Amino acid sequence: MNTVSYHAAASEEVCVQFDSQAIGLSPAEVKKRMREYGPNTLPKAPRFTHAQLLWRQLSSFLILILCAAAIVSGVLGDFSDAVIILVAIFLNVIVGYIQEGRAQSSLEALQRVIEREAMVLRNDVLERISVDDIVPGDVLVLSAGDRVAADARILSCVECEVVESLLTGESASVHKDVEPVHASATLGDRTSMVYAGTTIVHGSARAVVVATGRHTEMGAIAELLRTTQDVPTPLQERLDRLGKVLGYIVVALAAGIVLLGIASHLPFADALATAVAVAVSAIPEGLPVAVTVILAIGMQRILKHNALVRNLQAAETLGSTSVICTDKTGTLTEGNMKVVSILTRDYHFTDMYRTQREVIEGLEEMFFAVRIGMLCNDARVVAAEDDVNAKTFVGNITEQALLASGLTLGLDQVQMNAEEPRIATLPFDSDQKMMATVHESHGVRRVYIKGAPEKVLARAVSMRVGEKEIVMTESERKQCEKRAQEQSSTGLRVLALAYKTLDAHAAAPQKQDELQDLVFVGYVCLQDPLRNGIREVFEKTTRAGIRTVVITGDHPVTALTIAQHMGMKIDSSHVLEGEALQRMTQEELNAIVEHIHVYARVSPKDKLNIIRAWQSKGHVVAMTGDGVNDAPALKAANIGVALGSGTDVAKEASDMVLLDNRFETIVAAVEEGRGIFENIRKVILYLLGDSFSEVVVIVGALLVGLPLPLTAAQILWINLVSDGLPNIALTVDPKDGNTMNRPARAKREPVVKPAMVWMVVIISLITGVWNLCVHAFVLRTTGDLTLANTIVFANLALDSLVYIFSVRSLYVPLWRAKNFSNPWLLLSVLAAFCIQVLGMYTPFLQELLGTTALSLYHWGIVAASCAMVLVLFEGLKFLFRRFITTSV
Repeated sequence: MNTVSYHAAASEEVCVQFDSQAIGLSPAEVKKRMREYGPNTLPKAPRFTHAQLLWRQLSSFLILILCAAAIVSGVLGDFSDAVIILVAIFLNVIVGYIQEGRAQSSLEALQRVIEREAMVLRNDVLERISVDDIVPGDVLVLSAGDRVAADARILSCVECEVVESLLTGESASVHKDVEPVHASATLGDRTSMVYAGTTIVHGSARAVVVATGRHTEMGAIAELLRTTQDVPTPLQERLDRLGKVLGYIVVALAAGIVLLGIASHLPFADALATAVAVAVSAIPEGLPVAVTVILAIGMQRILKHNALVRNLQAAETLGSTSVICTDKTGTLTEGNMKVVSILTRDYHFTDMYRTQREVIEGLEEMFFAVRIGMLCNDARVVAAEDDVNAKTFVGNITEQALLASGLTLGLDQVQMNAEEPRIATLPFDSDQKMMATVHESHGVRRVYIKGAPEKVLARAVSMRVGEKEIVMTESERKQCEKRAQEQSSTGLRVLALAYKTLDAHAAAPQKQDELQDLVFVGYVCLQDPLRNGIREVFEKTTRAGIRTVVITGDHPVTALTIAQHMGMKIDSSHVLEGEALQRMTQEELNAIVEHIHVYARVSPKDKLNIIRAWQSKGHVVAMTGDGVNDAPALKAANIGVALGSGTDVAKEASDMVLLDNRFETIVAAVEEGRGIFENIRKVILYLLGDSFSEVVVIVGALLVGLPLPLTAAQILWINLVSDGLPNIALTVDPKDGNTMNRPARAKREPVVKPAMVWMVVIISLITGVWNLCVHAFVLRTTGDLTLANTIVFANLALDSLVYIFSVRSLYVPLWRAKNFSNPWLLLSVLAAFCIQVLGMYTPFLQELLGTTALSLYHWGIVAASCAMVLVLFEGLKFLFRRFITTSV
C-alpha cells in the first residue's frame, strides 16, 4: 500500500480510492475492512528461547571436542579426568549463556511508540477507539498533543504542525497542508500526509487513513528490523576462525595419534587416552572465560565514560570501527533551535548574549527585533525560573528559540504582554509563510509580523533604523534579499521581522492579505548548533583513522554547513541527496560511497543501503542515532550506538547507548575497545604458548616411546587453575598510551598475527623438548614415573607464571616494562604459585592429579626451567624488535 503516492494525489481522489467520505465509514464497512486488512498492529519478532541460547553455547566447535573428550575419558574409566573436563565445559557454557541472554525487544518497543486510543469519525459520529481497530478509510480527527495512529492523507487542517523526528530525525515541526506535493517528495517534504507515531504539536486536522499496521512507514521500519540480520562483530568472526583452526588442529592431532598408536601396536584404549590428553592440552580452556571477563571489564570501563554497552562483543567492536555513520540532529547538534544572530540594516549581532547595553552601538535595534519575536509568538514558559536553561518551554520549536533568546537577554514576556496586550492573531499560513499578532497600547494598535524573508520584504515599504522609519529603496530591498540569501547559504534558518502601526480607529486585519505597507526591522537567524567539543572529537577520530559520515533528513545546505563546522574539508560535491540516492542501485552506491561525506534527505532504507555500501568495502561500520528511523540501520551496522535521549526503539536495536549524548563518549569507547582487543591478544599468546607446549610434550613422548608425561587432569589443572588467575589478571592490564594514534584494524586482520604464531611455535617446541628431556632424565635416574610427571607438571605450570610478564608487550623488554602497573597480576601470580604447591603437597589433590612432593633438588630443576623460558622469551622479543616493526 505504501508504494502508492497518496501525498501526490488530491484528497478527494484518495477518498474515492478508499471508498470513504468526510463523515467516515459505516460499522459494517469497518468490520469488512478489518477482515481484509487486519488490526493496526506491527509484526512481532521471535525471541531466542532459553534452550536455544544454551545450544548456542554447546554448539561451539571447541566445546564439542571437549564433550567428546569427556565421554571417551568416562568410557575408558578415567572418571577424574572426565569430571574435570565436564567442569571446564560447564564453566564456559554458563558464562556464555548468561552473557548472551540479551533481550531482543526492538519490535516490542516500536509498538509502545503508538498510543492505544485515537479519535475517529464514523458515520458522522466522533468515537474514541483502540488504535488496533483503525482500518484504511477511517477518518482521523487530530488535535494538538495527539500522536497519529496510522498513515493518513490530510482532508482538512487548521494551522497543523507535526513533529516527525521519530521518522525523519529532524526536531523542527512540519507545517501540514491539504494541497498535494510532487510524487518524488521525500518523507520529510510530504506536507499533505501525517504518519503513524508522529505528534501533532499545533492546530488540528482531519485525515483519511491510507495505511495501517505493517503497511505504514513505521511498519516498514518494523519489517526492516524483522528481516535485518544481526551482523557478527569482528571479534566474533576472529574468535570463530581461531576456534575452527584450533579445532581442526586438535582433531587432526587426535586422529593422527590414534592411527600412530595402532601402527605401533599400542592398545586401542591407551591410544584413545593419549588422544584425549592431546585434545585437552591443545584447547586453551581458559580462553572463552578470559575473553568474557575482558569484555565485561571493558564494558565497566566504557560505562565510566557514560556509555552503556548492551552486547559484550560490541565493546571490542568499537576498537575496530573504521567508519562512524552519524545522524546530525541530537547527535552532532543539540537537537534544539537557537537564535545565533540578528541582522538589521546597519548591524549584525553575532555575539548577542554577551553584549553590554551601554557600549554596543545599535543595541536598541537588536532588542526591538527580539521584542517582536517574543510578542509574535505562541510559545510559553511552563515553569519559570531564573535560569533560562532550567525553564520548560511549550510550543513550536522555532518560537521556543525566539522566546528563550529574549529571556536570556533579560526581557520579560509577561511584562511585554501586559504593556501591549494581544487583541488578535493571524496564525501562520503555509501559503503566505507568515504569522502576525495585533497588540494595543495606550490607544495605539500595532501589528507584529514574522515570516519568510521573501514574503515579508515583498510587503515592506520602509525600514526601521534606530528609532526612525525610512523609506526602503529598491537597492536597499535587493541588499536585504542578498543578506538573507547569504545567511541561508550558511545553513541558518532566517526569519524576517516587521511591524505596522494602524490608524487610531482602524480595525484589526482579518486576513494576511491585508498586511501591506510593512516596516522592515531585520532578520533573526536560527540554528540547531553543534554540541560543544564536536570539532575536537572529530579531530581525534580522524587521527585514529576513523571516517565520519553525516546522515540526516535535513536539507543539504544545512547538513553540509554542519559538516564543515565540524572540521570536514568538503564541498557540495561530497553531498548526496536522498532523491538521487533512491535512484541508485546498491552497486552504484558501492562505487561512490567513499567519496560521499554527507547524505541529506534520506529515508531509513537509504541508511541501510549506505551502511551496506561501506561494509561491502570491508569497513567496520558504527551507526549513531536516536529515532525510530535509525533502528534498522542501528541493527544492520557492525555496532549500533543510540543516544540516551533517543527512543526506546533505537536503544533496543543498538549495541551501545550514550548516556550523556556526547559524541566524544564514542571516542572514549573506541579507545577502550582498542584496549580490550590488545588484552585479548595478550591472553591468547599467554594461553596458546602453554597449551602447545603441552601438545609437544604429549606428542613427543608418544613418538619417542616414553610414558605420557602429563595426564588430562594435570593439563586441565594447568590451563584452568595455575594459569587461570594470572590469565584473569591480564584482562585488566592498562591500555597502551598510543592506542588512538594508530589506524583502525582491518576487518579481516586475524586475532593471532604472524609474529604471535612464530612466538608460540618457537616457545612451544623448545619448552616441549626441554621438558621431554627432563622427564626422560628423571625417569631414567629414579624410575619414578609419578615424580617425573610431577616435575614436568610443575615446569609447565610455573614457567608460565614467569613469562606472563614478558607477554604483556612483545616490543618492550622486561626491564623497561611497567611491571608493577597491574597489581592484580602480581597478586595472581603469587596466588597461582601457592595453589600449584598445594596441588603437589595436599594428599587429596595428589591422588586426584597423580602428583608427589618435590625435594629441594627437584625444585632447582623447576627454577632452571623457568629461567630458561624467560631468557628464551626475551631473546625472541629482541629479534622481533630488531626485525619486525608491526605492533601486536
